[in-house]
Amino acid sequence: MAQHLDHTAVAQKLLDQQGQINDLTAERDDVYRERAHLVALLAAMTDDAVITYVPDTEEPGWQIVYLTIGGRQCSWHIAPRDADLFQHVERVGALDVRALWDGHTTEEKYAHITAHTTELAQR
Repeated sequence: MAQHLDHTAVAQKLLDQQGQINDLTAERDDVYRERAHLVALLAAMTDDAVITYVPDTEEPGWQIVYLTIGGRQCSWHIAPRDADLFQHVERVGALDVRALWDGHTTEEKYAHITAHTTELAQR
């Protein structure tokens, strides 16, 4: 026996879910914007900070900022919507030696930052 499908209720549920998705997307984007502000500050405080466009992405405009913190490379992807925060960072080509990823993982990056922060705080 076929059940009766209330198309109006289904459509409303989909609209509600899309609203929740939109809210979560906006919240995520706000968090990434906050992170981008902090990375932009670090870039201004770090010698030899550079930024380059991501060569292997399907979405245009993504960039990577490379910083040397405590003698080690750290990098972050920067969304096109946050690029305005990095106008002060030297733009280089993807083959510039300063913009060649050294293979660090996210975990390694943050472990290094934690160790460097501890070292700085003890000075």
